[in-house]
Amino acid sequence: MKLFNILNKLHLRELNTFKRFLSSPFFNQRTDVQLLLNVWISEQKRRHPPKVYWHKIFPDQAFDSKKWNMLASRLFRLLEEFLAVNEMRQNEAQKKFYLAKVYRKIQHEKLFKNAVQAADHSLEKQIFRSTDYLQGIYDLSFEKYDYIISLNRKEKSNLQEVSDNLDNYSIATKLRLACYALSRQIINQESYKIDMLEEAINYVESNPQKLEIPAIAIFYNCYQAINSKDHERFFIQLREAIRKYQELFPPSELRDIYTVVINYSIKKLNTGSTLFIKEAFELYVLSLEQGYLLEDGIMLESTFSNIVSLASKLNKHEWAYDFIHQYRQHLKPSYKEPLFHYSLGKLFYVQGQLEQSLQELIQVETKASFLLLGAKVLQLKIYFELEEFDPLESLLESLRVYLQRSKDLGYRKEHYTNVITFTRQLLQLPVMNKKEKEAFRQRVSNTEIFAEKDWFLKQI
Repeated sequence: MKLFNILNKLHLRELNTFKRFLSSPFFNQRTDVQLLLNVWISEQKRRHPPKVYWHKIFPDQAFDSKKWNMLASRLFRLLEEFLAVNEMRQNEAQKKFYLAKVYRKIQHEKLFKNAVQAADHSLEKQIFRSTDYLQGIYDLSFEKYDYIISLNRKEKSNLQEVSDNLDNYSIATKLRLACYALSRQIINQESYKIDMLEEAINYVESNPQKLEIPAIAIFYNCYQAINSKDHERFFIQLREAIRKYQELFPPSELRDIYTVVINYSIKKLNTGSTLFIKEAFELYVLSLEQGYLLEDGIMLESTFSNIVSLASKLNKHEWAYDFIHQYRQHLKPSYKEPLFHYSLGKLFYVQGQLEQSLQELIQVETKASFLLLGAKVLQLKIYFELEEFDPLESLLESLRVYLQRSKDLGYRKEHYTNVITFTRQLLQLPVMNKKEKEAFRQRVSNTEIFAEKDWFLKQI
């Protein structure tokens, strides 16, 4: 039941506040909804069938499913109202803004000005300077404009301020959405059309002072780091903007910013580009230091794996080894063992410890495709380098079958198909035939969706 699902997500302090909310006649005048909440709490949040709760609330009444549904529905509506009110109470600027709207409606000039001044003060006092802050600045300036023209249409208005504030909010939001659209395209192959995006970018480039606004600086450089040909320059500018403004954004929004750019970097790495190795690793380290990669103490398995891969490519072996052991505890239970062994196997491999790497990789048992396929490719390399051709043939066939059955690999499926194709060609390549070796080299080099080019070229 959705009611109990939401109640289960409330902390003890929030539950106690909700109890006080229900006891207020302004919000609720029914005792049965209060009883339902009290019974749910007294039962230590256990999920009983509705009849159990009903008989504890109405011991002398037979269970009535219709009345029970109405009771649960009333409590749920009050819960939703409580959540909305509680959220607004935490935003002092928004409270003052709505108070100003009330005073504008009743045409009380002095109290309106006091409320607007208080809202202004609250906005400037708050830490964050994200797009929400820009929206608050715009909303408040428009409220001032609305008040001025409602009193005296001949008085000079603040319309220029309103327009400037709307520009700042709109441009920052357009750029933010454009970054998120690129991220969704990378991860899920979703496609979005962000109208007037080009105009927003051109406006920023024609008015560089806009880059002094934190939200515009962050999202402009984020978008350009992904979409511009001058990737490296914008990566550097993005990192500088993040270092400069990171305390002015909520952790959740900063995590989104890091995720957008890192996902793009990882895709480029998976398609064979090495340009983004250093940039992606530095972004990971920066976000790791700030705690943005942990949510409720959990690190995403893809994040963990990507960090190990990047550190290995940059020959930061000792750093990677310490990271694997330190952050293993932050993985979801289903990933703690397989990802730990896979990461160590990857690290041992790049250090040339093939037998030790193989011992770790054979302990990887998982249904996660990225982890399973990563382990198989590493095993494939080791078998080839150790000239263990029988287990290599068996592995190639199992990999082929797995890819044939998998429907959700996206662009990665082409990559792994190329691994199989080029491995079979490599096995059949005449050792002394320079012409065929050169043809093989060209085929590998010219393949776009392929992150293992260096390994295959090294083998010949």
